[in-house]
Amino acid sequence: MGPWLIWLMRLLRNKRFRSWLLATAGPRALALFMVWLERVRHRQTAIGEADQVDGMFSAAIVDGRRHVIVWKDGEPISAYPPVDGDLATKLRTHARRDLTRPDDLPSRRARRALGEAVARARGGATRVGEGVGDGVQKVRRLAPGGRRP
Repeated sequence: MGPWLIWLMRLLRNKRFRSWLLATAGPRALALFMVWLERVRHRQTAIGEADQVDGMFSAAIVDGRRHVIVWKDGEPISAYPPVDGDLATKLRTHARRDLTRPDDLPSRRARRALGEAVARARGGATRVGEGVGDGVQKVRRLAPGGRRP
């Protein structure tokens, strides 16, 4: 379960949040929130599976319900929530141009960019001996992993 789902579940356990939700959105608010939470859970599971099998995912309407579909090599392999019957047959007319790679998600791109920046910083140099002699700064390289030699 992803960190967002854990956070949402904790939020739902909070009595003040539930009271606010009921007062703001009405008596069906908790049921609607749970439906929304289930959709988020299905999407996160599909993204995780697509990442695991090096595939893609997309949203599709099958039998009048919204599903998140996991694709591998242009063929559907699973759906969340599950679809009754043959998935490939039901999705044969589905447009494959809207498929998304898990690594193309904005949060994943941001995490990857941050990881690359940290890796560059760890392999970079630290300044030592500021203002020594002729104004030239001495630079000492860090050992792999960011440790000082």
